[in-house]
Amino acid sequence: MRQITTARLIIRPIIQKDYDELKSIILDPQVVKYMRYRDVKTDSNFQKLFQDHFLNELGYTFGIEEKSQHKLIGFYEFHPEDGVGILTYALNQAAWGHGYVAEAGRAMMDYGFSELNLDRIEAHYAHLNPRSGRVMEKMGMHSLGIIETITLPEDNDEINVMAYSLSKDDWNSNDQEQAV
Repeated sequence: MRQITTARLIIRPIIQKDYDELKSIILDPQVVKYMRYRDVKTDSNFQKLFQDHFLNELGYTFGIEEKSQHKLIGFYEFHPEDGVGILTYALNQAAWGHGYVAEAGRAMMDYGFSELNLDRIEAHYAHLNPRSGRVMEKMGMHSLGIIETITLPEDNDEINVMAYSLSKDDWNSNDQEQAV
């Protein structure tokens, strides 16, 4: 994957020197509360995830670096399934509320459609985190509503999993409209 720059961010492959920053993100229970990584709770679990997933998913997993600090503040990744890329993202808490997810997300969607040749991109979030839904709207995605309901084993909270989606055709149409 090539490096992608936006106004404030550098989106790039995750490298060994990102270990400590990424570990602090993944092991923060507030950051991963509704994510697939909420079960990663120990240094050894994280070390295995880092080696087996984050360093080996070239083309699908990306670090988000804040340009002025040159520090990893989060990650974006695609989980490809039959022409659909399901986006997952997370930022350290200090980076929340600054618009970084939408900024990086637009660049990642462009990469997903143009470089990975995905037909559609989806993103999922827990209904208890409506800010994620608003970010997906800012990225031009359309609501699919509730796609499933799960119960978190840790505290028996029932979570509605919401989804947003954008097709390659809609992305290309939006690009053409913005170019005019």
